[in-house]
Amino acid sequence: MRRLMVLIGAIFVVLGIVAESLYIASEKVAYNGATISANAYMISGLFLILLGFLLTLSGARISKIRIPHA
Repeated sequence: MRRLMVLIGAIFVVLGIVAESLYIASEKVAYNGATISANAYMISGLFLILLGFLLTLSGARISKIRIPHA
């Protein structure tokens, strides 16, 4: 189950990066300065990246931090 969550999270992150790339390519942000508008590519890209990171972290195994008693 953890591997599935990590895989789905990674797919969402990649899809979010693709959506952000489409936003930059279609709005010509790199050429006209930083003009940020409420575009569907931008909103969905940010949402997919955040969701992907959350799913990836939920599937990751985090070991306990052990503090040695002195």
